[in-house]
Amino acid sequence: MLLPFVLLGVGVTLVGLALAMDYRGVVQRIVDTFLNPAHADPVLLRTFKRLGFEHPGLDFFRSIPLLRWFLRIWGGFVSVIGLCCVAVSVVHVVPT
Repeated sequence: MLLPFVLLGVGVTLVGLALAMDYRGVVQRIVDTFLNPAHADPVLLRTFKRLGFEHPGLDFFRSIPLLRWFLRIWGGFVSVIGLCCVAVSVVHVVPT
């Protein structure tokens, strides 16, 4: 019954560790693809251009190191949450 929670906790822990340790440059890939406003919705970018000012996130290239740092810190938090989920699931499985 609790096996899905254990597996979920292990999966969340592994994702968090991959972010925290920047395994194979995953943090750089996430920052370049998901957090880059140049990949935003084209309709939104055209709207900003038509109104005569740029997208608020287009100062993106100045904040790349800060975004990487925040993403790695959040990866650590996610791995701790996953470990807590695994610990609670295992404690409920093991009879006292």
